[in-house]
Amino acid sequence: MKLFSLKNIPLTVIIGFNLFTLFVFCTAPINWKTDYLYFFLGFAFLCQFLIIAGYQIGYAKFNRRDVSKKALFAFSRKKLNAVFWFYSLTFLIKYAYLVKTKLFDIKAMVTVLALGVADPHFGYRLALDSSVPYTVSWTIFFAISIVNNLFFIIGFCKWKSMNRFKKYLFVFFVLLEMFYWFGRGTNFGVITLVTTFLFVLMYRLKSINFNFKQKVTLSLLVVFLFCTSIAVFSLNMTGRRGGAELSYDQFDVGKSYVDENSLVFSIIPEPLHDTYMYMVSYLTQGYYNTCVAFELDYQPSYFLGNNPSVEQIATIFNVDVYKKTYVYRLKDKGIDPEVSWHSAYLWYANDVTFFGVPVLLFFMGYLFGASWTLSLNHNDFLSKIMFVILANMLLFLFANNSYLGSVFYSLMFLLPFWILSRISRIKWT
Repeated sequence: MKLFSLKNIPLTVIIGFNLFTLFVFCTAPINWKTDYLYFFLGFAFLCQFLIIAGYQIGYAKFNRRDVSKKALFAFSRKKLNAVFWFYSLTFLIKYAYLVKTKLFDIKAMVTVLALGVADPHFGYRLALDSSVPYTVSWTIFFAISIVNNLFFIIGFCKWKSMNRFKKYLFVFFVLLEMFYWFGRGTNFGVITLVTTFLFVLMYRLKSINFNFKQKVTLSLLVVFLFCTSIAVFSLNMTGRRGGAELSYDQFDVGKSYVDENSLVFSIIPEPLHDTYMYMVSYLTQGYYNTCVAFELDYQPSYFLGNNPSVEQIATIFNVDVYKKTYVYRLKDKGIDPEVSWHSAYLWYANDVTFFGVPVLLFFMGYLFGASWTLSLNHNDFLSKIMFVILANMLLFLFANNSYLGSVFYSLMFLLPFWILSRISRIKWT
């Protein structure tokens, strides 16, 4: 398999990064106290193998299939204008809901977020404070999110088609989104903007022949984006301490603890120890929590426990699935469900059990491969959106299922239509 061929480059990035996180987990200076360490590693490698297999089958199948022109979706300038107008008219509603300030009270929004930027510890604690009531109805937020969840994907994809005004406006919205996430003392949104840009950039690779220089350039770009993300994460985590001195005790999860005499600390320069431990904690604690979750029995969540957004929908209809999830029940093992990271493997297992997770990831790999070849061969814009969403979902397997939660309200409409019109053999007239 040619790792840097146009066919395989998305898969190379996804699997390469997932293997890297597993390497960090195995070499971390932490004594992982669990009886399921090797079982988890076998489970994780099986999942990666099935993602690869699903991708190869999906790509090959849809690379050969003729697709009806009636099924394809060209994103015209009128549609782009409509998305920009809609987001411009509703972005304040979105932030009012998220920040929990009064609608159109821009001063209050900016003040709260600016305080969070100045003091990430304050911003993070405020983001976790469930006692502050929402000021905007969830129904309204849900309705506008169907379009708004896709705004940045569409913007990055259509950058070259924008006029100067739209480009300036889009840059403003990107900076505003970054300001929001910095103001909450969290890194997720900033990092997903980076990864979304990276996956959209892959469409530009169609005209590249991938000689040695271009391979090196692409590799350096990936490394740069990764290092930038880690630097942003480390900066936020440092600020989140609120000025307190770093203690390795804060990286203890469950019964696991940091081995301060580990050989790793003698290899890595001392000034980088704090950043390294933040990276280890960020990339690996979800894996450890999954190991511990193997000790728990399965309790069905009725396909409503796979991400935070669908759990919120369940709450709206007075269906409480949260206490049935592995995420919640791990608190009995000393793992805080509100603070600790949990891998996406664990979130998916809430719905399909651990036995079903590899099967689910095979199917996701299949759709991932199909979306890539439909995007390249047929320039299908809807498949491009699905490609970016699936790529981010598979890239963030190590850390929660927050990305799926961030696009779920759009995906619950987009995915069925895309599957029926592109993947299935149903004929649309």
